Amino acid sequence: MTRRKEGERDRELGEELALELDQMKGMAMKVGQIMSYFDGVLPEPAHRALTILQRGSFAVPFTAMSAVVEEAFGAPPEALFDSFEQAPVASASIGQVYRAIWKGAPVAVKIQYPSVRTTIDADFSRLTALSRLATLGAAVDGPAIVNELRSTFVSECDYLLEGENQNAFAAAFRERDDVFVPRALLERTRATVLTTAWCDGSSFEEFLRAATTAQKQTMAGRLARFAHESFFVLACINADPHPGNYIFPADGRLALIDFGCVRHFDPSFVAAERRLVGVVINDRKHQFEDAMRRTGMLSGTSGFDFDLHWRMLRHQWEPYCSDNYRITSEYVRKAMAFTGPSNPNLRRLRIPPPWVWLQRLQWGLHSVLARLDVDVRYRDVLCDVLERPARPIDSYATGGAIGSVSDQGAPADEGG
Repeated sequence: MTRRKEGERDRELGEELALELDQMKGMAMKVGQIMSYFDGVLPEPAHRALTILQRGSFAVPFTAMSAVVEEAFGAPPEALFDSFEQAPVASASIGQVYRAIWKGAPVAVKIQYPSVRTTIDADFSRLTALSRLATLGAAVDGPAIVNELRSTFVSECDYLLEGENQNAFAAAFRERDDVFVPRALLERTRATVLTTAWCDGSSFEEFLRAATTAQKQTMAGRLARFAHESFFVLACINADPHPGNYIFPADGRLALIDFGCVRHFDPSFVAAERRLVGVVINDRKHQFEDAMRRTGMLSGTSGFDFDLHWRMLRHQWEPYCSDNYRITSEYVRKAMAFTGPSNPNLRRLRIPPPWVWLQRLQWGLHSVLARLDVDVRYRDVLCDVLERPARPIDSYATGGAIGSVSDQGAPADEGG
């Protein structure tokens, strides 16, 4: 009885938190979205309650959102599109998504909340001050990391940039029959309004309920491949892998949407991580210290516990160290123990800001894969990616060309 009551109370707290964060929008809602899929942060009933934030439910009135469109284009939505539904299909952290028709084809239109930039600037001003205290005496440059977060979060408010990033990913995966990225329609996109082709399909939760074990295994492999190929081959990631950014169309492909939180990496950073990961997953401990030095993350080797760090990275890459592996919530929670204050290495690491986004991608991905709860040959996926030559995503730049609406394929009905 006590356990049931505790579970109900956790659910109630999660629902209350979800409602509050949904109404606050901006960075607060973004944090809630991350909490909704990161295992070990909150009790499971609270996690489930927070999943509502992956689509949102508290909508800003259409009159306010329509004014944003008119300011951006000089005309209201009904003058810009063949038709425009006033009820949003998703209310996310930075904007709301609407369904419309343009040139006879269905499209998704994401409109940014009014004054969201002002809210973000205020939130990060407080975070910068807190980061100085939190990293006092450590090799970690807290303010630098906060500035990196601020820069990336502010870039999420530039929907023109998001559209260009989305089109680059769409071009990079255009010939694939396993994954699909809908294209942005830049003719109907501005800094505060993003239009993409529409994407029909099941949500992550709908797929989870209906899919067979074999279908889950296939999708788990595709999710892992997209993430690792993005980093190790394209040197560019979509660092927001929460379940609301995945659509499962009827044709069996995996559709990926919402490219606001995109991070580009220097090729030398990717090369160092590629070598380090190869050492870890192939159990070449004798090469580990040299591989770590090449990452530039050691502020010095005095007092650094290489054995402890080896164990930490072997756990982080454990799914890729054996032929078959099932990622579980327990596996994700165990990782939290390595990042706690009891780990003496954390004060001896010089953590570059880009590394934060790589970790967010990997642990966010693993938390999503844990929800699928299936055995997958993740090692085969990663080894195949690591054998491919690097080809930075910039080489896929489309120059803003968008083609016709009918050429865009299946698009997105939700996002950040």
